Amino acid sequence: MKKELSNELTNGDQTPVILQIKGKQQFMGKEIPVVLGGFGENCKVVTDKMVAEIHGITESDVRKAINRNINRFKENIDFIDFKSTRHEMTSKEMLSSLGYSDVAIRNAKNIYLLSERGYAKLIKIMDTDLAWEIHDKLIDEYFHLREVTKNNQAS
Repeated sequence: MKKELSNELTNGDQTPVILQIKGKQQFMGKEIPVVLGGFGENCKVVTDKMVAEIHGITESDVRKAINRNINRFKENIDFIDFKSTRHEMTSKEMLSSLGYSDVAIRNAKNIYLLSERGYAKLIKIMDTDLAWEIHDKLIDEYFHLREVTKNNQAS
């Protein structure tokens, strides 16, 4: 299942933000979407929803952690906020395909997309043993899976 999503959403240099959903992956007993783009072609990313599901917390808790420390994150490098005025053209279809319900889309003040770097910063903020354990697994099994895939395709 490969689905490419693009709309009028642009990043800081005004290039379109294109996200691709390349199917799903099992991770720690959960099925998570494999999402590429947002911060560059073929860059794996995670949504605040994915982080919440993986860590067993609410999306609201993830967003609060980011918002409390927003000065530590760089927009369009660490995160994209789909609900910010710059990104208000984000389509409901795009967010729905990322697993957000209509109610969540309507009620959320922020909906974050995080780069690998942004996710690493979030883990530092969460700073629990479980968060660090999940971080190591996500880096090894999700973000770095692209390395294995690229190497296998080159052979």
